[in-house]
This record gives sequence, C-alpha cells and structure tokens, in this order.
Amino acid sequence: MNHGLYDAGDCHIHFWTAGPEGAPLIVLSPGAFTDHSLFEDQVFALSETYRLLAWDPRGHGRSRPCGRPFTPRQAADDLIGLLDYLGEGKVALLGQSMGGYVSQEMIFKAPERVSAAILLGCTSSKISLSPLERFLLRVMPPIVAVMPTGLFKRQAMERSAFTKQAQAKLVKMAAPLTAKDVRAIAKAVALTVHREEGDDAISHPILICYGDRDRLDLIPKAAAVWHAETETSELAVVPEAGHAANLDNPAAFNRLALAFFGKHL
Repeated sequence: MNHGLYDAGDCHIHFWTAGPEGAPLIVLSPGAFTDHSLFEDQVFALSETYRLLAWDPRGHGRSRPCGRPFTPRQAADDLIGLLDYLGEGKVALLGQSMGGYVSQEMIFKAPERVSAAILLGCTSSKISLSPLERFLLRVMPPIVAVMPTGLFKRQAMERSAFTKQAQAKLVKMAAPLTAKDVRAIAKAVALTVHREEGDDAISHPILICYGDRDRLDLIPKAAAVWHAETETSELAVVPEAGHAANLDNPAAFNRLALAFFGKHL
C-alpha cells in the first residue's frame, strides 16, 4: 500500500491507499485502540477490484499525538477533510466497532458523499439503551482510568477476538498506545450513542454484521432491531468469529464484503 500524510491542523493523519485507478473507493475505519492493519486481509481480497483507503484515526496507530481528542464525530470531520485533500467525492465505507460509529457519523454529516457501508460489530448510533447499558457506558472511562494500562489493553484486545492469532494481532496494534491515549479513546466510547432530534435515519444501503462469538451481548440483539427498522439494510453473521470478525474469519467476512459491494458499487 502507498503511504500518505494529511495535516488536520492539530494532528497528522496517516493513511494508506491501494487498488486500481478509477475503481470505486472504499474507506476502511478500524475499531478503538487498533489501527489500519486491522484490515490487512481485506486489503488483499478487495484491492483487486476496488480502490482502498485505510487510515489511522487521530489518537490511534501512527496518528499520534493529536490536539483535539478522538471522538467519532471528530474522526468523521477528519475523514471528510482527508477525502477533500485527496479530491475524492462519493465513497463506500467499511467500519469495525468504533470504526462503524465513525462511518455512521460520516453518513450523518455528508450523506451525499456515501454510496454504501458495511458496519461490523457495532450498534446503531441511534439505539435506545436500557438504564443499565447507559450506566455501563458512563462508568467505562473512570474504570479504565484506574486500571493498569497494559492490563486493560491486553484484556480488551483478547476479548475482542475469538482466535489466538487474531488476539495476538490486536494486542500488538494496541501496544504503542500510552495511558493518555487509552483514557482519551475510552472517553469517546461513551459518545458513540446519541439520539438528538433532527438526526435522520440511514437510508443508504448498509450491511449490518457481527461475529457469532462476539462477547458483547448487546450486539446480536441490537443488530436484529436495527435491521428490522432500516429498510435499506442487510444482516449477516460471520461464523466462528468474535468482535473483530474480519480478523477472526477473514475468508467468510471477505465473501460477504465482496458480495455486498459488488451489488451496490
């Protein structure tokens, strides 16, 4: 992949591109605490047909340090700026976990610039949470603040994958993050869900998917409700895969991605 650098003012955003000139562009947005290498298997499978833009959102991977902290909305602003810098118009999106929330914010902010999206291992940003679920979101940042950083990163990354190989890759991605980086990202997790008046529902073609071994119990239930409420959505379950399903079972996930993008791009 070809490496590039975008100056977002208070942060240098690192990105990588691949694929045939003139093909539709797919933006790959990684989950919290990870980086662009989360999508290595997808780059190999998709870059024969599509152009790909993988990136490290602010506060992740090589896009550190940064001034303003990472939030899904700020990352979406960065992504729009990056696409403007590259002279890109309409794109497709593929986001895993936090990257799925960043992708949704991109759709809300610039719907005319998105053709379709795969949203893996996340809920709708507009989901109605129970009081307990809202409480758990609120208490995550203070819990992370008092945990040893190395312990939190290892436990969080190991819980995000089903296979030992995928767990090891995730742990390696999170390893460079400092305690300050981790605390900032943890705060952003509490900002993933919002139901402000005036926000439109997604009307783009979207593929909602998750791994059948995902340890976040909310994901399967929320995915079914989201699919039922969204006429333009498809729903798929990746077998033998955890939260980072694209990493646990890349062959199965890549088949889903190629079929979906083949239909809508």
